[in-house]
Amino acid sequence: MPLSETALFNVAGDLVYGRGEDYVRYVSGLRTTDFKAYASIQAKNVYTVELDWSGPLPDGTCTCPHNADGNFCKHLVATGLAAIDSGRVAVDDTTSSTADAALESVVHSMDVDELRELVMTLAQRDDGVRRMLEIRAATASGDVEQAKAEFEAYVRNMLAFRGFVDYRRSFEVAEAASEMLDELESHLDNGAAEVVRPALLRALTRLRKMLEQVDDSSGSIGYECQRAADLYARACRLGEPDPVALAKWLVKFRADSPGWPHLVLADFVDCFDEQALATYRRAVAALDRKLKDRNEFHRSEVDDMLLELADHDGDVDRAIDLLSQGEHPQYGAIVDRLRAAGRNDDAVAWIDRAVAEGRISSHGGGNAYWLSPDHVAKTYLELGRIDDAVGVLRADFVRQPSVQNYRVLLDFAATVDRVDTERAWAFDHARQLAASDRFAAGAVLVQLHMSDGDIDAAWQAADRYGPGWAWRELAVRGADARPVDAADLYRPELEKDLRYPNSKLYPDIAERLATMAELYERGGRSADFASFIEQIRRDYGRRPSLIKALDAKGL
Repeated sequence: MPLSETALFNVAGDLVYGRGEDYVRYVSGLRTTDFKAYASIQAKNVYTVELDWSGPLPDGTCTCPHNADGNFCKHLVATGLAAIDSGRVAVDDTTSSTADAALESVVHSMDVDELRELVMTLAQRDDGVRRMLEIRAATASGDVEQAKAEFEAYVRNMLAFRGFVDYRRSFEVAEAASEMLDELESHLDNGAAEVVRPALLRALTRLRKMLEQVDDSSGSIGYECQRAADLYARACRLGEPDPVALAKWLVKFRADSPGWPHLVLADFVDCFDEQALATYRRAVAALDRKLKDRNEFHRSEVDDMLLELADHDGDVDRAIDLLSQGEHPQYGAIVDRLRAAGRNDDAVAWIDRAVAEGRISSHGGGNAYWLSPDHVAKTYLELGRIDDAVGVLRADFVRQPSVQNYRVLLDFAATVDRVDTERAWAFDHARQLAASDRFAAGAVLVQLHMSDGDIDAAWQAADRYGPGWAWRELAVRGADARPVDAADLYRPELEKDLRYPNSKLYPDIAERLATMAELYERGGRSADFASFIEQIRRDYGRRPSLIKALDAKGL
């Protein structure tokens, strides 16, 4: 089954789905297969998530308490939305708008006189509608210069912000830019490319200039600047720009670029004739010579332009030569080009080189510089190199020992009938970590046991090595087996939080103590917990906010 926002909404419900949308920004280390997504959610706490949509509805596991109670949690929703946003999974979210259908029905029912009256009323009330009608009139008469000038004036007025724009006002700027670009795009869609092209160029130039004097921490103005660049490129393709002048402008604009917006040759090259392309090549070559000895930051844009020309020419060897420069070759970009050219043997040779140099990682994997271990393993499997495939996934687990990487290893092992072997290897490595790493203690080993559903073994590992950072997950998932021991896992962090007065922590401290009280009661040791609370009240009786929080919980 394809993954969809609708399916996630249906299984999670309105409230949880909404919370999941807020947590997409906390998704880290996302990895996807055909029907699964693995990730960690790194917000206030860190949770490990495995989402599975192979069935009729999405399902999965998360190490958070809400999921442990049998619920489809916000972390699963966030992981699903992140997988959809990644563009790496099959998506099916076909929805229809009944409101749009109703409006269309109303418009079709109106006669010509009613429609004319409505359009004239809208033109009087809305400047955008008026400009749309003026474009139609100008296009019909063949005199579009006045319309061009009016749109350029419209851009100037909409972006007439002066001086430094702070973070709060940056949203006002972005909103104004968005409204302006919406209108220009609508005219572009309606065949007025040449009319709005100069206005889009002015918008692009102005927004880039503004980025030098705004606090755009949110990226909202930068987003609109990139949108202006994309719309201008489209207007050039649909309009009639001077090819040579456009080629010169493109090189200069990119040479002066502070890194944003991102323009590429492919978006403009269809506007060039042979003379324009030759002009572009000469300008890029001159810029290359000028910046030959400059540092990487200053050369990045010209290097991109050289690479784009190599790709345009279909010169794969030239592209690889460019991508091989620098401290590390761009393995991902090199392999992608070789595969696209049908040079699979060469691609495998570069994959082998990346593996030998350790440029394989699930964190940052699959980009220009790093290869994804999942994709490398799949390639090796197709070649019958099973040991090499497993070795890549093992190495990824060693680099980042986690439940996520463990599950990926086992999923792959299941396809080659090596689950027991790989499970044993992973646990052996986790035990070595537990014995040698005092900081992590037995966290990885504890988590692997819980991932396999063996809570007793998880407790045994914690008893021997300590639970490390996995203590909270063990406290939640291991509470049924050993409630009092689960309660005691809260004590170290509790003692740390009580060391210094902090009224903001007291409600959460009281909540944790209430959880401990319930666990002690389930373990038949309520009297012991009562003594513990009595001691806390004696030790911290001079903290009225803490006592008030305890009273609120009946402690």
